Amino acid sequence: MQSIRSSTRLLQRTRLSISNPLPRFSSSSSASLSDNESRKLGEGFDSFRSTRAFDSPASYLISSLTKAASYSSVVPRQNFTYSSRCFSTSGDSVQSVPQGFTVSAPDAPPRIKFKRLDKTAKHIMQIVDKEAVEEVRTRREIPEIRPGYIVQLKVEVPENKRRVSIVKGIVIARRNAGLNSTFRIRRLVAGVGVESMFPLYSPNLREIKVLDKKRVRRAKLYYLRDKMNALKKH
Repeated sequence: MQSIRSSTRLLQRTRLSISNPLPRFSSSSSASLSDNESRKLGEGFDSFRSTRAFDSPASYLISSLTKAASYSSVVPRQNFTYSSRCFSTSGDSVQSVPQGFTVSAPDAPPRIKFKRLDKTAKHIMQIVDKEAVEEVRTRREIPEIRPGYIVQLKVEVPENKRRVSIVKGIVIARRNAGLNSTFRIRRLVAGVGVESMFPLYSPNLREIKVLDKKRVRRAKLYYLRDKMNALKKH
């Protein structure tokens, strides 16, 4: 009996508290409760629930009534904000890139230019040949030799105890290759045509003398091989 009386008393108290609820918040004053006030209300309800254990149906009824009163009177429905997992876009979904905007590429190290080794070696050999030709020309005089010229050479023969022999003939070809330049002469020996090739800057050539200059149109006078009397006048 005593437990029933105590439960009825608690029920009456809760009715009084429900009939005189907390003041509601108007939309003009504030749209939602502040964080501190909501925390205080939650702590009060939690303490009330923890102190009153559900020992009887009356206590369960009291707890449910207090919970309903708190949700209905204190916190208005319009203050609840529901979180949505969907993303909404406002405005244009694709943002236009400004016209003057340029994407800057990362700074790359400067590229080092270098030539191939064969080209470098070829260039060095050309310089060396040019210097060698100039040195030979300073030591002795070398006349200009072209195809069609009739020349007389004083050649030192190493195989014949370095004796000097005289060779006369017509220049039928010349090859320009720097220090390795050569020329080819054709002459008659006992009625037989003989061709000899000599290096232009060879130290075995003691003297080069031009006897006659004939004007020709070709750079190679190989057609003189068919003419036996090319040197008849000389």
